[in-house]
Amino acid sequence: GLAQWHDYHYYYGHVMWDLEVFALPPLVLLQPDAARTVLDFRFERREAARRNAKLYGRRGLQFPWESSMTTGEESTPGAGHGAWHEDHVTLDVAHAFAQYAMATGDTLFLRERAWPILKGAAEWLASRLTPSRRGYELRQTVGIAETGQPVDNDAFTLMAARVVLNDTLWCARELDLPTRPSWADMAEHLALPIRDHVIQSHDGFKASEPKGATPGPLAGLFPFWYPAEPEMARATLEFYLGLADKYIGSPMLSAIYGVWAAWLGDRRRSLDLFDAGYGQFVDDRFMQTYEYRPDRWPEQPKAGPFFANLGGFLLGLLYGLPGLHIRTHEPSTWPSRPVVLPETWDAVEVEQLWVHGRPARLIAPHGADRARIELHA
Repeated sequence: GLAQWHDYHYYYGHVMWDLEVFALPPLVLLQPDAARTVLDFRFERREAARRNAKLYGRRGLQFPWESSMTTGEESTPGAGHGAWHEDHVTLDVAHAFAQYAMATGDTLFLRERAWPILKGAAEWLASRLTPSRRGYELRQTVGIAETGQPVDNDAFTLMAARVVLNDTLWCARELDLPTRPSWADMAEHLALPIRDHVIQSHDGFKASEPKGATPGPLAGLFPFWYPAEPEMARATLEFYLGLADKYIGSPMLSAIYGVWAAWLGDRRRSLDLFDAGYGQFVDDRFMQTYEYRPDRWPEQPKAGPFFANLGGFLLGLLYGLPGLHIRTHEPSTWPSRPVVLPETWDAVEVEQLWVHGRPARLIAPHGADRARIELHA
């Protein structure tokens, strides 16, 4: 996610989950050929992901936490804590394949590229999850917060698991392919930690814990569109938005806070959070977007352009505020919620997207029941 920087080298050119979750979705609609190259990178290195899964005694595909550019093997430097426990990268990759297939309507890609990845992710989940009285648990994992110690049942990873399992089942139906009964059972019975209608970040979660303000469950709601009941979604949004001031300034997720506030109907706060979570990351004179907000993290180098923050902002504009949920091949089903925009904003309009290989226009006026996608003749 970073250009070369004179005093900042710890990413070493490795490829991580930022790519699929933040940078790729805008490309799917704006530059689908570029999005395809990202997915081809992952597909061509899937055998390394299969070997990685075997190293852990698991089936299917386990994509590395930090992928090398050449071999696709795990390249995390140092002790590699994330490599051992940060499981959600496999789900991030698999979901990206499904999103591209749905957005482009490319059935050949769906069969030859997306299905092998989705099937591999489902097989991996079946060997990674542990059945219990609570359902299917994900034990000893690390979520978006990247805390020092693993936790049980990280919410973001479980929410992503449900979405990816549903993606896999959809793909199988489209292609008339068999699935394992356990995949649907897992999707319906994941041990997601919930207390007082609020999705907890993990078992035993406390907001006062280190990195407790990290909005992992909100990332499950958007951009992953976990199908939470309305009361649960609202309670979860309210809870983690109440912790926003403790998190804003950190990379990637800060850029999406304006969307989450808009989903609660708070237009003024949405405007403020877009500025705090993205605008204040941008620096003159070349309008570079830094990884960390300089006033909140003065000890961090001013490293940029950070494409995950850029992508997160575009993700909010293209998908979050208009309420576009790409969940089938049919574009008319994508607009999924009323349009609420930040205060003083009238509309989000994009003159040219690419939908099923055709140019299209996105129109999302504030107050509309749904955004509109108009395919050009």
